[in-house]
Amino acid sequence: MDNLIGKRLDGLYEVQELIGSGGMANVYKAVMRGQNGPVPAGTVVAVKVLRQEYMHDPDLVRRFKNESKAISLLNHPNIVKVYDVSVNDHLQYIVMEYVDGMTLREYLNERGGKLSSRETVHFISQILKALEHAHANGVVHRDIKPQNIMLLDNGQLRMMDFGIARISRADNQMLAGKAMGSVHYISPEQAKGDETDRTSDIYSVGVMMYEMLSGHLPFDADDVVEVAIKQISDEPRSLHELAPEVPYALVEITEKAMAKLPQNRYPSARAMLEALDTYVQNPSVLFEYHYITEEAPEKVVKRTMNQNRAIRQNEQPAPRKNGKGKPGKKRRTVFLPALFGITIAFALACMALCWMILNDSSNLMNNKADVTLGDYIGMTKDQAMATDQIASGQISPEWEEEYNSNYAAGYIYKQSPVSGRTVREGQSVTLTVSLGTQYVTVPDLTNYVQSDAEQQLKALGVSVLVTQAVDTSVASGAVIRTDPAAGTQVAAGSTVILYISRPQVSTTTKVPSLTGMSVDDARTLLVQNHLGLGSQSEEYSDQPAGTVLSQNPAAGTTAKLNSRVNVVVSAGTAPAQEPEQPGSDGTSGTTGEGSTGGESTGGSSEPSSSSSSTGGGILDWWSSLLG
Repeated sequence: MDNLIGKRLDGLYEVQELIGSGGMANVYKAVMRGQNGPVPAGTVVAVKVLRQEYMHDPDLVRRFKNESKAISLLNHPNIVKVYDVSVNDHLQYIVMEYVDGMTLREYLNERGGKLSSRETVHFISQILKALEHAHANGVVHRDIKPQNIMLLDNGQLRMMDFGIARISRADNQMLAGKAMGSVHYISPEQAKGDETDRTSDIYSVGVMMYEMLSGHLPFDADDVVEVAIKQISDEPRSLHELAPEVPYALVEITEKAMAKLPQNRYPSARAMLEALDTYVQNPSVLFEYHYITEEAPEKVVKRTMNQNRAIRQNEQPAPRKNGKGKPGKKRRTVFLPALFGITIAFALACMALCWMILNDSSNLMNNKADVTLGDYIGMTKDQAMATDQIASGQISPEWEEEYNSNYAAGYIYKQSPVSGRTVREGQSVTLTVSLGTQYVTVPDLTNYVQSDAEQQLKALGVSVLVTQAVDTSVASGAVIRTDPAAGTQVAAGSTVILYISRPQVSTTTKVPSLTGMSVDDARTLLVQNHLGLGSQSEEYSDQPAGTVLSQNPAAGTTAKLNSRVNVVVSAGTAPAQEPEQPGSDGTSGTTGEGSTGGESTGGSSEPSSSSSSTGGGILDWWSSLLG
């Protein structure tokens, strides 16, 4: 038995059961028991604990600390929340939100590995929003795959397992040479062990999108090394060829995300999100992306129609020759522009020389001393005016005021030129004073269309984060609520979450009644309800053979999509039992009593006189057996 189950970690988290196991850590379901913890008592949490055998592995300990540091920075509705981190010599664990749902991998498997275009856009958009937040905080996931994404009953996703996330360039260099991550989803540069950045996550998202739309991984093989080699050198089979029903705009978006060269991918999660939004607004849009080649980085593979037209217009015919083989007047027209250009260049050179001479002479005549600028950032205006440089007139300050949430009102937070620069005495220096934090009021956007709501919030100077939720009282695509709520004062530049109504994505279904059906009809009905036929056992009954007698789960209960229903099927009526042969003494072999088996149809109690008799005794015995 696991030695942590039943124990309390730091007196706060009572471990109940093991719910998952990864490469370097185990995940437990636990309950908050303390009164002074980060969540209320009784809250169910997930606790990720570094395995004991890895406690003394410095590389794995560093990776675990990296994960703690990475996910503690993140706060987003599409990322699993972190409540607590404990790292000491005896135990290292992370306390996270407990997500009751299935992984995206399980959902894909139940749907046969392929999703509709609409579902794909819905899920990929949430993943990109989570990555946009992570990348903005300097965190690159580096192990994006369906197994690391949880799906809730309301259709919302939660990304998890930032176990090999990169936080800084230094951390990334320490991982150089290691192709860490799931090989089917890692980028080519990650497979080669090269440095990775946020475009590596974009590639992994592209692979997931390819799989969702086609039902196939772009690269697969029995050997993981072979898969990694394919990621580096092979081109996947065309998505348009695999799934011709997929809108071509989604094919273009997927291909750009999966480009081999990082510079050909979307530069950010936001850029890919904008492409998806463009598709949603106009499904027939064509992006016609251009790509650079590895051999000639500045040369694009495709030219636009306008570029081709410009090239044709710039093409000049070869100069004609006269009958004597000498060039005609065309040669003269080429010579004149060249002569004109030389003249202009000479004139410019003379002007530059004159300017340098005059500038040197003016500097010689200028007796003003050089002044090394002091640092005024963090001072108030009065403090700056009292400094020697400004009070003595060595420099002339110019004042500006702007809102800045990092400096209290009245304090200088920016100067130009910066401190340490050498300027001439009397030169002006721009000093910008903070007006403090600018606060705005979140408006009531309930039932607004998403685009209008975003526009209003951005006009107020706040960042907007869009997430989706189910609310049957609000039209699909309209605002349910905001977080912070309407009427709240928030700082300009902070983030306001918009909750947008969407249709409910059900992951369960009602089990239909199968009793009285044939097995084939029961199978068909189950498929229509996104279920499958499970085990079949047989029992004798008065029902025709092949008829369903009972089922498990029972009719009317709720079951997960694509789960199995077991049935008991009729094997028909039970066969008649064969009688035992009579004994040689003329008595029945079934009872051992001579008087019970040889009763005649006339009602006589006298036993038959011989076992060879064909009289009424034996016939009546058979008649009694047959009913």
